Formats: sequence, C-alpha cells, structure tokens
Amino acid sequence: MKWFRTSNPYVLLSPAVLITILLLGYGIVMAFLESIKYYNQPTLSVYRELFSDEIFITSILYSLRIAFISTILSILIGLIIVRALYPILKDKFPKLIAWMPMVFPHFIWGYMLFLLFSQTGYISSLLSGMGLIDLPNEFPVLFKDSFGIGIIITYVWKEVPFVILMLLPVYEQLSNAQKELVYTLGGRRWDVFWHVERPYVFPVLLETFFIIFAFVVSAYEVPALLGATYPKMIPVISYDWFFGSDWTKQPYAFAAMFLLTIFIVLIVFLTYVFTRKGRIHLSQSSGSFHNLKAENSKYSRVLFFTMLGMTFLPIFILVLTSFVQEWAYGELFPSSFTTRGWYEMLWHGSKFTEAIYTSLGISLLVLLLNLLIGLPAAKGLAFHIFQGKSVVETLLLSPILIPSIVIALGVHLTFIKLGIANHWTGVVIVHLLPTLPYTIKVLRAGFERIGKRQEEIAVSLGAGAWGIFRNVYLPQLIPSIRSVVFLVTVISLGQYFLTALIGGGEVNTMAILFFPYFQTTNDAVIASFSILFAMIPIAVWLLIEGALRLLIPKQPR
Repeated sequence: MKWFRTSNPYVLLSPAVLITILLLGYGIVMAFLESIKYYNQPTLSVYRELFSDEIFITSILYSLRIAFISTILSILIGLIIVRALYPILKDKFPKLIAWMPMVFPHFIWGYMLFLLFSQTGYISSLLSGMGLIDLPNEFPVLFKDSFGIGIIITYVWKEVPFVILMLLPVYEQLSNAQKELVYTLGGRRWDVFWHVERPYVFPVLLETFFIIFAFVVSAYEVPALLGATYPKMIPVISYDWFFGSDWTKQPYAFAAMFLLTIFIVLIVFLTYVFTRKGRIHLSQSSGSFHNLKAENSKYSRVLFFTMLGMTFLPIFILVLTSFVQEWAYGELFPSSFTTRGWYEMLWHGSKFTEAIYTSLGISLLVLLLNLLIGLPAAKGLAFHIFQGKSVVETLLLSPILIPSIVIALGVHLTFIKLGIANHWTGVVIVHLLPTLPYTIKVLRAGFERIGKRQEEIAVSLGAGAWGIFRNVYLPQLIPSIRSVVFLVTVISLGQYFLTALIGGGEVNTMAILFFPYFQTTNDAVIASFSILFAMIPIAVWLLIEGALRLLIPKQPR
C-alpha cells in the first residue's frame, strides 16, 4: 500500500495540477468575461470589430511571422549543433558553453545584440574602421525595424540553447548499434536519421517547436524594447490598449490575448495527442546509454569554435562596454576606460542594491517551490500511463502558452482578494506560472533518461521512497536540476510585466529597474547592470550545488 501511494500518478501530479488550475483558471475566466464586457454590457461585438480592425490584423500577422521564423531557425540550428557535437556536448565545459546564453534574460541578451548590430554598434564600427563603410547610416537597420529582424535575431540566439537542452537527453537514449545496422543494410546518413533518430527526436522537436513559438508570439519584453513603433506584436499592442488613456480599449486587449490563447492551446493539445505514442516509447526506456556517435565529426571542431565565438562575443562586448568612458565610432577598442558605471550603480544607487537582494530572494524561493512541485509531477508524467494524461500534460504546459497580460490581470484580481498583492509573496507565487512548466518538462526528460528499472530493483530490495530518491534518482538528475536552476532563475529575473502588476511598484526587482533605465542611462551603467543579471543565476547555482553535495551520498570511486 505504501508503494502504491507513493507511485500513484494522481498523487504525484495533484500539487502541480491544483496550482495551475487555481492560479491560471481564474485568470482565463476573468479575461473572457472582461473581453465580452463593453460599457458594462455583455456583447461579442469586440471580437467582430477586431477581425475588421486593420491594426489588429496587421499585428497578428506580424507576430505570427516573427514567431514562426524565429522558431524554425532555432529548431534547425539546435538540431544541427546537437547532431554534430553530441560527443563534445556530453562533457561539462562544452555543455556550459552551449547553455551560456540562457544565463541572461531575453531582453538583456537583446541589449547585448543591440550593442553588436545596431547602426552605431560594434560590427558597424568595425566595418567603418576597415574602410568598408563611412557613416553609421550605411549599415543596415536591424533593430526597431518594421520587419522585426532584431527581434528574430534575439530570439534565435536565445532559443538555440533551449533546443540543445531539450534534445540532449533524447540523444542519450539513441542506439549506435541501430545506426550501424542501417549502414550494414546499405543505408546512408539520411536513412540513419529517418529510421534511427526521427522516431525519438521528432516528438520532442514538435513539442519544443510549440513551446518556443508560443513563448515568442506572446512575449512582451523583447518587442517592447527592440520593436518598431509600427507594426507592433500582439502583446505590445494589447499592453497599449489596456494601459492607454482610452479605457474603452481595454476589452479589445483582453479579446486579442484571449483569441491568441485559444489558438495556441488548441494547437498544443493536438500536438500532445499526436506525439503521445512517441512519448510512451521513451518512457519505457530501461535507462541504458548507447553513446550515439555524431555525424560529420570532422566538422565538429569548426562548429564548436563557431558556437564558442557566437556565445562569448556578445558577452565580451557587454563587459567591455561596462568599463567604457569614451569609444569613438570606427575604433576597434575604446580609447579610455572607467569604473564609473559600476560605481554609480553599486555605491550611488540604493535602488540597485535593493533590487539585487529582492531578485535573489525571489529567485531562490521560486526555485525551491519549482523543485518541490515539479519533481513528483515530472516522475508521474514520465513513468505512468493513465486516463486523461494528454489533458493533464496540456494543462501543465498551458501557463507558458497564455499571454502574460491575461495571466497577470486575472491572477491580480485573485491576489487582491487574498490580500497578497503588492507583496513579494504574490510575486513568488505568480512566478510559478511561467517557470513550473519548464521545470516539469526538463525533469521529465531526466526521469525518462534514467528509466524506472532501477527503482523497481530498489523496491524489491526493500528501499523506501526517500532512499530511492536520494540514492537512485537524485545523483542521476543532477544535469536536469542544473538546467532547471538556470531556467527558473533567468525566467524569474526576466519577468517585468508580472512583477510590475502583482508587485504594484512595491516589489523592486532588477527587471523593474532595467526598463526605465534602458532609455535614460548611459551604456556603461546599463551594461554593468546587465552583467549582474548573469551573476545572480550563477550565485543561485553555486548555492544549489552546495546543497546537493550535502544531500547526495558519497559514492565510492
């Protein structure tokens, strides 16, 4: 009976399901009710007007185009990197290099690319110094352009590491013997990919596609900072409608986000149903590792050093900018350096110090709750087949598919009633919405990689639930937990809209300070502040590593 209770999938999943329903359900219901309320009268006229509104139609087509291009490029580049560099990426250092961009929130990485690719950025200045261009306006406009090139570049650069994160556990389960069999039967590289890799990789790629697509099409921060004044992506235009001076536009904001939400959730639900058999096949793995060899190994070093440069060049420019006193256009390096940016931020900015401590505390609490709720839920989804599993999967993924405006406004009304609005407690709880789905996704892949055979053996030998977790699962889940630490911390740090609304200006985090300072403060201060965003996830990671060393028993060599 004890074994049944600890293994019942409904028991394992109930905390995550209850939190998702309680927090997200009320927000969706309230969003729909507000969208049909016009002058305090229920009507569907807002939806009819949206479909005839040229601004809305242009905005939604613009949003879908940017999201589709960004997602396709991220998927293709990530797949190529994993297939070519899999043996290299198994080592800790190359893996950290590949995941380094995930340390920075999206809008921070966008600012770093702005320093590189804007008309007065480093690349333009370098070309001018080489005599290829004379003036900044001769360099193409890549940011704040009508096509959204800067937004696409930012998302691709940031989402490729996430694709690598999702694909690596899959490639750990692929059999090299099956690949050699295909070659023996006269097959070629394409046949190997199609018959050996595709059955495992395609379901994960499809799920990853919709995760990235849904995030890009509903994110506010990057298009708000780097997008053009027209056209605007749906979240930005909805934000303008809701917070604008014309209060009659508020129902249009709810309706726009609600339509986008229904579209995304429906597509993702169908995707989960379609890929369920592939997921069942993965979950029944024994957990053995076959070390699939990468294709095109002779190109792997070139690709790795290319990835190394693409990772460290934006970081190098950011660090350099934080110490710049004067950097004339056309110069390869600054002519003079200063620590004024760091000095003004750390010693003359009490708000900065407060924001750092607040962000660190909130990130740690959000991470702790994610692990406590996400570990049992991930195990339940990985090892159990039960009625309604597709519905549960879609429900647990839905918080990252619902636009932030709908989530924030609905949860805000709930928190006001509970008395936890304008307080860090409310901010911690609301940050579970965009982070918990990623935690469950990553930990689930970790459990599937391990398999359930080892647990069955431990149970037959009389091990208890805590002993099984501490001695069997926890040591092997370390890579997944590291990924969760970085993902959850960075996502929590990057939440501007949720924190602003739920915190009500009383909770002062780093994201809240960054947006107003982005337009008013010099680059040295902004660059210094941006580096701190990367230092907090690293600090949290060090704390978690220390805690894990205490929990995990020492294994004999």
